[in-house]
Amino acid sequence: MLKKVFLCALILLTTLPIANIVNADASSQLQQLDAYIQEQFTEAQFPGGAYAVFNQEEIILSQGIGYSNLATKQKAAPHTVYSIASITKVLTAAAILKLADDQLLELDAPVTTYLPWFQYKDGKQSAKITVRHLLTHSAGVNRLSADGAIYQDIRNNRNSLENAAKALKSVKMNHEPGAVGQYCNTCYNVLGLIIEAVTEQNYETFMEEHWFKPLEMNNTTFAPYSLTNEEISKEYGYLFVLQREVKPYWKEFGSSQAPEGGAYSSVTDLAHWAIKLFQSTSPQYFQSGVAASDLTHVVYTVSGFERIIVHDKAVLIKSGDGMGSSSYLAYIPSLQSGFVLLVGEADGETTKTIGEGIIQLLLGETAHSTKGSLNVMQLLGLISLTIVIISLLLVVWLCVRVIRLRQKPFSVKRRWTVGLRLLLLGFISIPLWLLLLKVRPTEAGFYGYPYDLAIALISLAITTSLWAFYSGVILFREKTY
Repeated sequence: MLKKVFLCALILLTTLPIANIVNADASSQLQQLDAYIQEQFTEAQFPGGAYAVFNQEEIILSQGIGYSNLATKQKAAPHTVYSIASITKVLTAAAILKLADDQLLELDAPVTTYLPWFQYKDGKQSAKITVRHLLTHSAGVNRLSADGAIYQDIRNNRNSLENAAKALKSVKMNHEPGAVGQYCNTCYNVLGLIIEAVTEQNYETFMEEHWFKPLEMNNTTFAPYSLTNEEISKEYGYLFVLQREVKPYWKEFGSSQAPEGGAYSSVTDLAHWAIKLFQSTSPQYFQSGVAASDLTHVVYTVSGFERIIVHDKAVLIKSGDGMGSSSYLAYIPSLQSGFVLLVGEADGETTKTIGEGIIQLLLGETAHSTKGSLNVMQLLGLISLTIVIISLLLVVWLCVRVIRLRQKPFSVKRRWTVGLRLLLLGFISIPLWLLLLKVRPTEAGFYGYPYDLAIALISLAITTSLWAFYSGVILFREKTY
């Protein structure tokens, strides 16, 4: 009889979901999970990172992988600090929801209740925007135009949360507030200002004193420069397909984006925070939201998480893309388990693929592999390098044409050919210059562009302009026979 009971218990233990397994060392499922992540890191050639798996009560597995510093060969560990980029948004959202639960603010109150000066270009429509709209990315503005507003006066806006938010006054709204979900970085920076208005504290100070310290998140900060080199990971990106150490996220962006992407943390800190969050937060915050118009089958929830469905199970996710880091946080309510994944390289697409694979494993399914997947930043670098090489060749060719230029009459056919070339070059160069001068896709890089892409676009714009000028000169200089 005792033998049968033992056998039944053993079968039950090996078939339990990962969320219910306490002894990580005895779990073949957790070993499978670890092996999968290690393999994917090797496949993706990540310099290093860390992950933590947690259930409703505790962290059940955490591990560092690779190096946090390639130069010194410092190994990554669960306590290693990384830029978490947009995962910061769920920290900001949690603070807002706690203030709402404490009746210090109302989610359906207009933003102007707390920030009377707040508005986009359409003041009347802006007055309809509520705190809930900001949380659910449904304020009615396009991400690129809103993010680029900071460049109106980068010197005064870069390190001033309020100045950067006031620059949004020039941004046109493209939808009614609440109508559609459009990813909105600046919405969360405005939420940071609402926290300041309600608490009468600086946003970063409030988060440190009321969230990080009470939860003993000792490796979570908005000021990573205060940590030792052993604690914080170097950040790696790409320049023309070559991996390189890049400027840290906090230096690249400044403090005006802190509420939407400025936090640094470790997988253990974030996992402990997530456990407390899902223990104490009303489930309705993770359910209600607005359907995303820029993503398929995604709901932007009030909690800052994005809700998706995987194998008929609701999953809450939040990812982040830094200049030299990638991050992924997920929670499966039905299993009461989740994980945090932090990577010391700017490769959000591959990190997302690994995150999706971990979800598959937690649900007892076969995990996706990153094998054969494209590193978007490397691909962008390769395209940029190709453009630069072609531009240089065209400049050399132009120099040769100028040196060999002789005065001779044009045939009508030749004049038409040069005229069409001038027209074509104009159609290329003018939009390129407008793009470089007017469109600011992010707050970082070279006026919003990755450095290699910026070099490529500038070289192409200069090259086409020179050829257009040359074509115009010879078109109007030579006679027709």
